[in-house]
Amino acid sequence: MDISVIIPVFNKLDVTKKCLSSIQESNKDGSYEIVIVDNGSSDETEQFFSNDKRIKYIRNNENLGISKACNTGADAAAGDIFCFMHNDVFVHQENWIAAMSAFIVKTAQAGVVGLYGAKTIRKDGSFRGKSIVHAIRGKPSIRGNSEKVAVVDGLMLAMSRTVFQKSGGFCDGFTIHFYDKDMSMRVYKNGFVNYVLNIPFEHLCAATRSEVPREDTIRNEARDNFIEVWGTYLPLDVTTWREKMEYTLKRKKDK
Repeated sequence: MDISVIIPVFNKLDVTKKCLSSIQESNKDGSYEIVIVDNGSSDETEQFFSNDKRIKYIRNNENLGISKACNTGADAAAGDIFCFMHNDVFVHQENWIAAMSAFIVKTAQAGVVGLYGAKTIRKDGSFRGKSIVHAIRGKPSIRGNSEKVAVVDGLMLAMSRTVFQKSGGFCDGFTIHFYDKDMSMRVYKNGFVNYVLNIPFEHLCAATRSEVPREDTIRNEARDNFIEVWGTYLPLDVTTWREKMEYTLKRKKDK
């Protein structure tokens, strides 16, 4: 098994079904498995997936958060590469799983690989806007086939099993926010390089998180925790000298 696609879900069965159909239709070649980790859904998610032999289905009795769900999925996964993705992400490239796997295998010191990230993360844990790199369908900001970034967004996080294990998996303390930035920082600290790939995608944005109570409070607490853990490493900037010059020239031109 080359790659395990691990998808934490909480309700929104209709979105998950569309996501799986998109994955299966786009990836006719290559070896992969799909692992669904159900965080105690109260809709028909359990009934739908519990007898589906094409999918590895794991159910938690309650919503344990994204980090714990991802770790649970990784424990059950057979792949040498893990691809953690939201159920509201739709990728528009044939055989994108094989392409992502090939990049990770062929790229020395490849760390976290995804479709959206930033070259700069500020002292307050936010992205520097001009340094954001993405492959959003129809309006990508990425140049070339890939770009090095400081951190990768959690809508899709792919990495080798080795990178995942050396970085200690996802931190349970970051339940639904900042788990991606924390993982990216730990991977970076361990000497690996994070990337965004030019693979077009669409994201429905928080289709599942919209049901989480106290989300704003959870986000603020996670940000404070992240800054406490990583403050001495922030800001982190992997922008090249050439890119810095381009930003400076553009600012002067815009004035």
